[in-house]
Amino acid sequence: MSGRRIFGLVAAIFLLASVNTFAAGRQDRLRPLGFVAAKGEVWVDKQPAPSGAAFFAGDVITTGSASVAVMHFQSGTAATLSANGEVALSGEIGSTAMSLRKGAVAIRNESLGSGRVSVLGATVLVRGEAGFPALCRIAVVGNSAGIFADRGHVEVRGKGAPVVLSPGKHLQLGPGGPQAAGQPAGKVANAIPEETVQHPGQAAELPLKVPDPLVWEDTVRTLKTGRVRIALLDGSFLNVGARSVMKIVKHDAQTQQTQIELQLGRLRGEVVKISKPGGGTQIKTQTAVIGVVGTILNVHALRNLTRVFCLNGTVTVQSINPAIPGVVTLQPGQTTTVPRGGPPSGASPASGSQVGTEVGQTNVGEALSSELTQAMQSLGATTGQAAGGGVQIGANLTNGIATGAGAASAGMAGAAMSRAGDAKDAAAKANDTLNEAVHINFGAAHAAADAAATNNDIADGVQIYIDSLSPSGPGCVCL
Repeated sequence: MSGRRIFGLVAAIFLLASVNTFAAGRQDRLRPLGFVAAKGEVWVDKQPAPSGAAFFAGDVITTGSASVAVMHFQSGTAATLSANGEVALSGEIGSTAMSLRKGAVAIRNESLGSGRVSVLGATVLVRGEAGFPALCRIAVVGNSAGIFADRGHVEVRGKGAPVVLSPGKHLQLGPGGPQAAGQPAGKVANAIPEETVQHPGQAAELPLKVPDPLVWEDTVRTLKTGRVRIALLDGSFLNVGARSVMKIVKHDAQTQQTQIELQLGRLRGEVVKISKPGGGTQIKTQTAVIGVVGTILNVHALRNLTRVFCLNGTVTVQSINPAIPGVVTLQPGQTTTVPRGGPPSGASPASGSQVGTEVGQTNVGEALSSELTQAMQSLGATTGQAAGGGVQIGANLTNGIATGAGAASAGMAGAAMSRAGDAKDAAAKANDTLNEAVHINFGAAHAAADAAATNNDIADGVQIYIDSLSPSGPGCVCL
């Protein structure tokens, strides 16, 4: 008989034995959902719970300081509640459902049925796949929560489309519901409909508007005449033109490292001066790799050709194929093209009308910065060319942002950076809490096995669970 079946049989016997003791007075709920292995101060419905105590639908399990509760469900799911945590249990026999009120919980589910955890108005579904268990950690810190997917199918359902987290990804929850998975990158400063965003782990594209947050791995798409201006956390701006597709692969404001993929369309970058060693912005298209270290540039990406314009500072351009030699450095007022399968052309002067048109095609109604205005004027382009761009911008602006609202845009960008920074801090705290909880989990599981050692069969059963989680066990996810 397999270890898993032995463990299930032993657990069932132990549950029946515990009903007549701890469960006295619960005659209306004689069928327990599972049992708890406790370390330290653990309460079930405000009553001290010894290891092996049964729990039922409607129970509330609470842990004290330096205490941990390992909950074994009849469904095959195991959940470890960290110190100073609290969960409310619900569901039917053979299912796993709980609401995390505070603290952190680590979920391990081997079955194809979903374990469900409710947190801050969202529901997290954790399900094993192809015979492998799913591992997920969830923590609540104030009005924020973090969900970390380690392995298996982890899905978050709340407002909008469901979010499926791939292994190694995490999702932040806030008062407004699920936020995008990944690290904060910035927010929308200006927008002209229509534009969408596809968050990492999501199949559906969602509407994008001021002042929606953006995170690493977000894909921004503009439709028809839609455009969007993005304020990044380090003070840089990205203007995405109409009918364009852009992905924010990475934006680390601390190290000043940014990676952008312009899959199609037009992009204007206003990149702040890089002061950190190893910092810089890299923009990839289907044919080119563009290096930026504090400058203003425009990029027009087609399937088989990329054109780059340098308006301020310097820009390096090379083929996306590392086997093709040749790097061109552009000075202000110069342009180059990179065909598919070929090196960049030599730097050549761009006309003032070309520069004005490119800037205009990426104008999102914002007042042009003094730096951009000076750069255009020095190249012979006029602000009138940049203001039009072939689209009636002022009539299409949303959220009450007027064409000349440069100061308002800057204010929103600053506020967006502040809020995004707060969100990042909350996510970091959630991550710290989770890591602490999971590290405690291993020691707590061993302690729980020792506490149950009076029954050798039960101790063996708990040890099977410990072995499956420990770094030396099969399929370990080392945290």
